[in-house]
Amino acid sequence: MSNDQRNAPSVDQLIDVIANSSVGIAVTDRSGAVVLHNRAQSVLMGGEADQLGGRILVDGSADGLQTLIQRLEKDQRVENVQVTYRDADGKHQQTARVNAVLAGSGADTRIHWVSRPELGERLPVSNNSTEDITSDAASWIRAVNERPLPTLAPAKDQEDVLREFYEVAPVAIHLIGVNGQVMHANPADVSLVGYTSSPNEYVGQHIRTIYEDEGLLDDFLGRWDEDSPIINFRANFLTREGAPKPVLIFSTAQAEGGSVTNTRCFVFSDPEPQRERDTISAFGWPA
Repeated sequence: MSNDQRNAPSVDQLIDVIANSSVGIAVTDRSGAVVLHNRAQSVLMGGEADQLGGRILVDGSADGLQTLIQRLEKDQRVENVQVTYRDADGKHQQTARVNAVLAGSGADTRIHWVSRPELGERLPVSNNSTEDITSDAASWIRAVNERPLPTLAPAKDQEDVLREFYEVAPVAIHLIGVNGQVMHANPADVSLVGYTSSPNEYVGQHIRTIYEDEGLLDDFLGRWDEDSPIINFRANFLTREGAPKPVLIFSTAQAEGGSVTNTRCFVFSDPEPQRERDTISAFGWPA
């Protein structure tokens, strides 16, 4: 599927989506040297990559990173691998689940990493609960929002790397506009919901197409307008064939003047599909 078919995001959109996403993103070379990373990744690592020897410290050492890279060399991609990020002093630690993929070849090989924090709670909360500002989900997104852009944040002169990340990312990414339309969806997202053979039936259409619980979606659309985060939320998407697809959603929005410009939705296949889906509706919409 070509860029033209998907009407690919602009470089400014890519910079925003990658830099300000609610999940950790890093691009490294084949050896693990960091090319770029975002705010969330620096929160996971307890510091910026250029302060940590220019590499991602997984399970507290470069050896942990090399073990993951060796696995990637063999399998080309990994998904839902549990790791512990630690800073150089070992004082900070954060458990996460990592998806990663190899791209390119030879000296131009890069590794694209996406990490979601392991959280026990989620946002938004159900209507019979009150939001706990001390919950790990609330604490996570607050830490991401307060983190300054790292020195190695994505930039316009890295457009080729940013577009490669979007194309090969080991996680589904879509951008939703103010009218609920799917503005852009990367190949992983189109595949997740079964539209690879007919992407125009999904991209350019209302996001309602893929939500099993339309009441939940209506709630989400209102929250995006308010720039309210959706973190670690379990829902069911619907595939093109109408089958439920259990997912974990991490989503924030770029909002201006009380209206969303576009969302930054990162969607993972739920590794625990048997778990009950989250609900927030006050109006009794069927799940």
